[in-house]
Amino acid sequence: MGIVKTKEELAMRAKKFTEGYTLSEVTMVNLMFSTTMEAIENVLPPPLELPSAPLGSVYVAEFHKSSFCPPYNEAAIFVSCEYKGISGSYCLSMPVTNDIAMIGGREIYGYPKKIAEQIEVTRNGDRVTGMCVRRGVPIIEIDATITEPFEDEIGSSPHFLLKTFANEKGLGPDINPRIVKQLNHVKWGTKEVGKATLSFGKSTHDPFHEIPIEQVLMALYTEGTEIQMPPGEILVEVNPKDIEPYIWIKYDWDI
Repeated sequence: MGIVKTKEELAMRAKKFTEGYTLSEVTMVNLMFSTTMEAIENVLPPPLELPSAPLGSVYVAEFHKSSFCPPYNEAAIFVSCEYKGISGSYCLSMPVTNDIAMIGGREIYGYPKKIAEQIEVTRNGDRVTGMCVRRGVPIIEIDATITEPFEDEIGSSPHFLLKTFANEKGLGPDINPRIVKQLNHVKWGTKEVGKATLSFGKSTHDPFHEIPIEQVLMALYTEGTEIQMPPGEILVEVNPKDIEPYIWIKYDWDI
């Protein structure tokens, strides 16, 4: 394997990743919460549209097997939205503990990934905690009490992503920023539900404390889950000037 890949090596990669990526033996705690329409309106880049109900979701996960890199942990924050009548969620943040997972998520799909120093899910009896610490701040803290198994089916809805990078001057988005749709296929393992509390720590670099948590509506804990991530789909290219205020959450704000 040299610095410059051969046609044969490129063909090997294409064969392996044509269908996307697989994450397996996943342990995860998920929360859904209500927030305010004003908060969602403030963070949605155009042309994404307001949802019918102001909801957010959060997870903290441990990916014990991956098809593209060593095991890693991940957290994420989403708010509900729509695009041309399609309901889904816009990803605000997705910290990870592995640089290859960060690069792949950002450069391929457009997920706003950064490296965090601590992401973990811990279970002790019926109590489950999820924690994401970045630059010394616990930006996500979940404290759940699991009460019962959950047998219902869980559907998947798309993630909408703002895929772009800062330009060569570091002063705005690069050319051809776009909105990407990503729809994962999930094979759930064991599922349990319960009650939980959620908090976003106050951080200059990850200021998600600006999203009000009105009420935690559901807590879901899963083990042995598999997630298939197919290739994303470009929905539309957007004007760089229109989305310039929204791209900086991918970068730390040291000004």
